Amino acid sequence: MTNMTPWGTGYRSGALVVDKETGAVGVTQGVAGRIHTVKSVQDGSLWTAHSTRLRIATTEERAKLGIGPRSVH
Repeated sequence: MTNMTPWGTGYRSGALVVDKETGAVGVTQGVAGRIHTVKSVQDGSLWTAHSTRLRIATTEERAKLGIGPRSVH
């Protein structure tokens, strides 16, 4: 998976993710173990979530926010 850290602990900083429990969309800010700090794209608030609670935002979700498709390296 391209947005995983090299150690498989979760998404790298800057990944646009969706919290599967709340539906909130945010950008990962950092990770400690498998716990991510995420910044909301709606209001800038921060929350923490286990990596299993997060998923990468879809192309459709990105388009609704006016963000282009993610690049894959």
